[in-house]
Amino acid sequence: MVLYQHMFEGNLVDMAQVPQSAVERIPYGLLLARLGQESTARFRRSLRPLNLGAQQFIVLKQLQVFDSCSQGELADALGIDYSNLASVTGQLYSRGLIERHRDPADRRRYVVQLTEDGKRLLTDADRAIESGEEDMLGSLEEAEREHLWDLLRRMADALELCPGNEVEACVEAAAEVDSQGDSTTLT
Repeated sequence: MVLYQHMFEGNLVDMAQVPQSAVERIPYGLLLARLGQESTARFRRSLRPLNLGAQQFIVLKQLQVFDSCSQGELADALGIDYSNLASVTGQLYSRGLIERHRDPADRRRYVVQLTEDGKRLLTDADRAIESGEEDMLGSLEEAEREHLWDLLRRMADALELCPGNEVEACVEAAAEVDSQGDSTTLT
């Protein structure tokens, strides 16, 4: 089918212009998969100019919620292996985006928190992501966007794909993006 071919070439045909009788309806899964690919690509492109990978963004975002915590607590909250988190926090520390110091009460533990530079970069990243989402959702009115969000969230909740809050949802989404993507964006 020509429409399927165009979808995979990145040229999604405007389905509103094609009579339904002229072509078989594209399965939900295929349409959602293609939208997911596009959304993931836009997310990565949004972060790339900031020299920030998805996993780094999620670590910063979780630190924004925690304010200050041990690396172990952060790894547990994110579901990231401790050694992988140590690598990510080392990268963020070397860029001056987080502070990392030994816990005076337990010298084996590192305590981490955002620096002012980290907070500014996170604000820039949020804006960049929002801009990418705006481009993607530009054809929808505000009420339609809210309705779409509600429907997607209800589907995700029914499938137990999303945790209970926004930050946890971001964490899981970024982990999925990172596990499927190019490792050069994770540094």
